[in-house]
Amino acid sequence: MKSKGHVVVVGGSKGLGKAASMRFAEQGFAVTVISRNPPAAETGLKHVAADLETMASSEAVVQEVLRLGGSIRYLIFCQRYRGFGDPWQGELQVSLTSTRLLINGFADYFCLDGDRAIGVVSSVYAEFVGGSQPAGYHVAKAGLNQLVKYSAWVMGRKGIRINAIMPLTYIKAESQDFYLANEDLMRLYEKFVPMGTIGRAEDSVNLLEFLCSEKASFINGQAIFVDGGVSVIWPEELARSMAGI
Repeated sequence: MKSKGHVVVVGGSKGLGKAASMRFAEQGFAVTVISRNPPAAETGLKHVAADLETMASSEAVVQEVLRLGGSIRYLIFCQRYRGFGDPWQGELQVSLTSTRLLINGFADYFCLDGDRAIGVVSSVYAEFVGGSQPAGYHVAKAGLNQLVKYSAWVMGRKGIRINAIMPLTYIKAESQDFYLANEDLMRLYEKFVPMGTIGRAEDSVNLLEFLCSEKASFINGQAIFVDGGVSVIWPEELARSMAGI
């Protein structure tokens, strides 16, 4: 079967990135993963090794991706800082700087026709504050959203759309056992999420798949919540509800 095009997933070896990679592969796209560690062999995905924490130039990575799969149709960013160094510098480098380097590096190597787009996984912490994540994470994700807006202007002139998604905490393959075994935590999500349940990685993949398709052909520069409606609730109402008042 002829490939629908080349999809590149940054951070596509595990978690949400792996789920996105497999979804596009199942849809008939040729998928190349950029990550520090390779995806599982059984996935059949192509891989280009890169350490985003030390990336100062994207040229070598871009050329290797093009050698493996040719020009690209969709570029998706799912990476997350997992280092042990300074969390401020690490978050900014992995989440923000490496994204800018790769967007710029691939800018002239998208397909010449048909739908072309970039999808960026940001976070609800781009707009809200929570003690479970450090300052660098918040600032990097907020910066990603602004980078998406700026890139929408620049890349849009090339016919390439770019959008971000902002997921709430979700269950992924690696964390499923933890969440399902923690009944108190699951009941908490059932209580404060308007949809009455915690999200799953597939919910975010569904939106990425839509944004990286012809169905989203006039959507550009947006950051969209994937949170079951939590972001629309005034905190006082949420507190009263959870307190049973």
